Amino acid sequence: MLIEVLPSANLSVLPYLQNKIVIVIDVLRATSTMVTALANGCQAIIPVLTPEEAIEKRLMIPGALLGGERKAIKIEGFDLGNSPFDYVPEKVGGKRIIMTTTNGTRAIRAAAEAPHVWMASFLNLQSIILSLYRHLESNRNLEGILIICAGTEDRFDLPDTLCAGMLIDQLRLDLEVNDLAKAAMMLYSLAKDDLVNVIRSSDHARRLMELEFDRDIIYCCTQNILPIVPVLKEGEIVWLT
Repeated sequence: MLIEVLPSANLSVLPYLQNKIVIVIDVLRATSTMVTALANGCQAIIPVLTPEEAIEKRLMIPGALLGGERKAIKIEGFDLGNSPFDYVPEKVGGKRIIMTTTNGTRAIRAAAEAPHVWMASFLNLQSIILSLYRHLESNRNLEGILIICAGTEDRFDLPDTLCAGMLIDQLRLDLEVNDLAKAAMMLYSLAKDDLVNVIRSSDHARRLMELEFDRDIIYCCTQNILPIVPVLKEGEIVWLT
């Protein structure tokens, strides 16, 4: 079995998806925010590609909230941005959220044909690993694990790659890995003792700090505080049961 890491959500490079578990990572901030929203009582998250699609879909889902960003800023007229601190229980409890982000929701939609699509972040990484053990044991027909780093506008993203490296390192399975998976593990090995500061030095984090989202970065680097595995099921992101 092969573990592959891809550097971005670019549709043109997605490999064959059948019989694979796909794990989408967007540390800053989409998958971190999705995990947080579900932990805070959100009923489901519906990932869409554009603000226009989100607005149109809300017409069919009374009471749904609109969430998302462009260039890290909340979309005008939306209820929520892409900060996990927007998704507090009093706002999202019992609600369905239609969400569009620059990178994360695009990566999720690109992987939608896979039989298993999960969302990972530092916040829930241990739960992802435990679920992988269970699925690999019970689904002998699985052909591999594909980790999609959402990237930054189709470019390499350091926070996502470090999270991928940590996942593979802590999975501790003797599986074949592609070159980017090897590089991710090497980067994580170098950065793990100063992870927050390394991530703060990344292009994406510097952009967030310019917009005064410093506490988002610190929060999104926090490890294993949310025991949740978000999964894509019939076009909606819900808890894995």
